Amino acid sequence: MSLRARLVLAAAYLLSVAVITLEVPLARYVQKADTNEFEAGVLTNAVLVAARINDDLPLSGSDPLFPPQPPAVITTIVDQTAQATGTRMIVTDALGRLVADSASESPVGTSYATEERPELLAVLSVAGGKIDRRRRFSSTLGQDLLYVTVPVVHQREAIGAVRASVSLAALNSRVWRSWLGFGLIGVIVILVGLGLAWFLATTLARPVQRLEDTSARLGTGDLTARAQPEGPKEIAALGGSFNRMAEALAANISAQRDFLANASHQLRTPLTGIKLRLEAIEQEGGFAAAQAKKAEGEVDRLAELVNDLLALAKASSAEAAGSRVDLAEVAAEAVERWTGPATEAGMDLELDALSPATAWANGDDLAHVLDNLIENAIRYCPGGTRIRVRAVDGALGPILSVSDNGPGIPEEDRPRVFERFFRGESGRKAGSGSGLGLAVVAELVGRWGGAVRLRDGDSGQGSCFEASFPRPPTIP
Repeated sequence: MSLRARLVLAAAYLLSVAVITLEVPLARYVQKADTNEFEAGVLTNAVLVAARINDDLPLSGSDPLFPPQPPAVITTIVDQTAQATGTRMIVTDALGRLVADSASESPVGTSYATEERPELLAVLSVAGGKIDRRRRFSSTLGQDLLYVTVPVVHQREAIGAVRASVSLAALNSRVWRSWLGFGLIGVIVILVGLGLAWFLATTLARPVQRLEDTSARLGTGDLTARAQPEGPKEIAALGGSFNRMAEALAANISAQRDFLANASHQLRTPLTGIKLRLEAIEQEGGFAAAQAKKAEGEVDRLAELVNDLLALAKASSAEAAGSRVDLAEVAAEAVERWTGPATEAGMDLELDALSPATAWANGDDLAHVLDNLIENAIRYCPGGTRIRVRAVDGALGPILSVSDNGPGIPEEDRPRVFERFFRGESGRKAGSGSGLGLAVVAELVGRWGGAVRLRDGDSGQGSCFEASFPRPPTIP
């Protein structure tokens, strides 16, 4: 995950936690305040009606044998209040009989204080009355209702009850609008915060990304790549440190290249001169000629060692430029170069590269890899050996391999074959050698992000050196 994405996600987490922590309690407080205000309004209306009819309700009668005869003023007050407040108002006497109903659903005198209406029983059963508030689902209306019931008090006695009922749909709608408003505010705050976080993260990530690009260019061999110190003080200081490191690295590599160029000339020239003098002594015959012959072999071995050391030093540097290389083409060229030496040694050199296998590398490096592997196979295998050079596009990437059906490498020597100067028992028996060939192979393959390994040859006989490479980058 990129630095910018990490910063934005961290900001999103903090903003979400902050918004939720602040808005949820606030929204619940607003919901509670709206509910209390709504219930207080209904209660106030019910209390006002009870206060206005407390002198008229006794006139309706309280004899259980005769239905109540409410004065017209009670019905008028109930109807006017219900129409003005949008609530349903009913009035009962002390016996729970209906005196007035704004909805006119039941006739006067109907027994209303029943188990189906526990709020009326609760108010009328207490001496002096009490206020009752509750919510209940109305099966008739199919919605939740708020019921507020207050006693009608006359001369400190509860002579009846006033019940106000109203639908909670309006309150619920108001609450949901409040929650939606808080939610929208929270989303806007988070989006604005994320926009600011994205801007700040970009200002931090951009110089880091440019520094990464510069380091990648430097890693691929562009020694002129330099970072532009920018951004916050710490990142700008890092860019300056990177530039100083790049300057030192470029100077060291330049010195190494000069050394390699000089060493190639200064070492090979005297070795060539020594060999020519030894050949001249050898032509004179006698004991000195025999010793000169032996010395000439040592000079050849020293020259081979010098060449391998120079090749290893070049492989360790980052001077070569990479490109898309067809391994099949490189393998075919190597087989063409080594067919003559292999035939002279009595060996068969085969090519198995029927389809393209493209890798990102340097063609000269891959040619050097194949030269070392094929030369080793010719040197260490007996006549009649079959050597196969293969280039395939495997499931995990392109593969370049050289296998043979020779005697193979002893199991105890295999873990160390890529070490510098290690030759093993079979290598020492084969004659002179520097012990650097496979080390050069490993260095060159690893230089392009690949890996080389040793396994058994075809049908479990001989050896197979297999170099695998990552697939080349996709160029849009």
